Amino acid sequence: MSETKTLNVLLAPEGQLQGNGQLRESFHERRDRKGKDYPMWFLDSTLVSKFDITEEQGFEAVVAEDSTTIAWLKLRFGGERITKTLDIEELWQYASQPPDPPERRDISPPK
Repeated sequence: MSETKTLNVLLAPEGQLQGNGQLRESFHERRDRKGKDYPMWFLDSTLVSKFDITEEQGFEAVVAEDSTTIAWLKLRFGGERITKTLDIEELWQYASQPPDPPERRDISPPK
């Protein structure tokens, strides 16, 4: 049987959380320090819809058990804090990977 739990969610317009790669670094830092099973998940806009976080389109979210993690990320990235009852097993199955790395842009001067 699946375990559901009320979790802390940081919700923001797509790109606001993961756009520059700092959220990805935060995931790696936490999991390096606290273990691979640290309860923190990233939901892109497809997963935000799948987990019914909001009815609005074009949002991404970070979900964590620890409210201070979400409070710190909110200070760093902005967004809206909410709580939501979610299935832990499904989060691990679908949302356990950190955000993708940001797109590399060529910043060299034109030739």
